[in-house]
Amino acid sequence: MILSSSSSSSSSQKMNLISYNLYLLLLLLVLLLHINPIQCQEQDPLHLHGGSILAMSGSNCIAMAVDSRFGSGPQMIHTCPRTVLLLHSKVMVGLVGLEGDVQSLSHEYSVQMENLKWRRFLGFGFGASLSSSSSSQSQSQCQSFKDLSVTPKSASCLMSHLLYQRRNAPYYVESIVVGLEEIKTTSSDDDDDNSNKDNTNKETSSIRYKPFLCAQDVIGAQSKSHAFVCSGVAKKSLYGCAESLWRPNLSPEELVQVCGKAFLSALERDCLSGYGAVLYLMEGGKGIQEIELTCRND
Repeated sequence: MILSSSSSSSSSQKMNLISYNLYLLLLLLVLLLHINPIQCQEQDPLHLHGGSILAMSGSNCIAMAVDSRFGSGPQMIHTCPRTVLLLHSKVMVGLVGLEGDVQSLSHEYSVQMENLKWRRFLGFGFGASLSSSSSSQSQSQCQSFKDLSVTPKSASCLMSHLLYQRRNAPYYVESIVVGLEEIKTTSSDDDDDNSNKDNTNKETSSIRYKPFLCAQDVIGAQSKSHAFVCSGVAKKSLYGCAESLWRPNLSPEELVQVCGKAFLSALERDCLSGYGAVLYLMEGGKGIQEIELTCRND
């Protein structure tokens, strides 16, 4: 009887030990499932330094908003606006991602853009050829070189080419290219002269601007939209806020309010963005205006 009781007690202890070990194993598995997404998000190079960009279109205008937070994961290091390249008064390029790759890509893109302008100026595409006959002619040629502008589609194609060229060792950068495309329209008015009974046609030309919005990933895949595009760590929140607030044919004043409200609302829902924001308003025929937005700094 004593042997049977001791054997039963030892077997029950073994069963309790096995159940306790299984309980610890299940607890470790649950903890790993919860910790892995956080570690993946921290190790993602695109999300390491934070940052978000939102661009919206309006009636003959475009607004682009960028935040100012620069950090290392959840730890904030500095506050400075994101890199925005102002190619000319009708094209802007916004970059967000790993800061080292952002600086490298912005430098390479600026160099390639200058080379493109020189090739066009020398006759490989369009523009006058270079010649040094007189000082006045050289001054006019320098002025014509400064006046050379790149279309938004050309700027987007160049950015896509640079990103796809490094697809095996990509830049961890998401880019947004926005611009205004000039469209000239002509209208004719018929005026009846009762004394001479002649009809004279007067043609009047007007220029309107069509917004161009294009977002690209790390390998240069383009995503175009006529309404809005966004990139960065708060991308999901930006899509929801922008979709609920945007409406077509917004005036410049309305576009500033709508874009700023959508951007700040999305930043409230993301801890890796914020600490100030800057909005760039591009109007056809007027240039680019910089507007500072006030937001929470906690």
